[in-house]
Amino acid sequence: MPQVKYIANGIKEDSIRGVGLRWEPGQVRNVTPEVAQRLTAYPDTWIAVEEESPNTEPVGLTQEPKPEEEPLPVIDFHAMDKAALVEFAETKYNTKLDKRQSAEALRHKVIALFGQHEMDNG
Repeated sequence: MPQVKYIANGIKEDSIRGVGLRWEPGQVRNVTPEVAQRLTAYPDTWIAVEEESPNTEPVGLTQEPKPEEEPLPVIDFHAMDKAALVEFAETKYNTKLDKRQSAEALRHKVIALFGQHEMDNG
């Protein structure tokens, strides 16, 4: 594991998101390679050292939890006939469709309504 030494004067808290360690002058810590790379980019503050401290857990970046997205409801519009499409539009979106149109045209309109309403509500 890489080690990094804090060489500046005064106590400092690093500003790496997810780390935020408090460093004292001359302090050496085991860190992950990613953290070592970020810290040693500032050679006036941190330097890489070759010493090994046994049984020390390296400090790494915390993993930010990824926000879970709500899945869109699954509705099989292609399995619906004309009557089902017209009824769905009326009951779900309070929209009357022209029953004289083809099933394919009605399906496109219902899918557009679904997309519009789900994006507005999501």
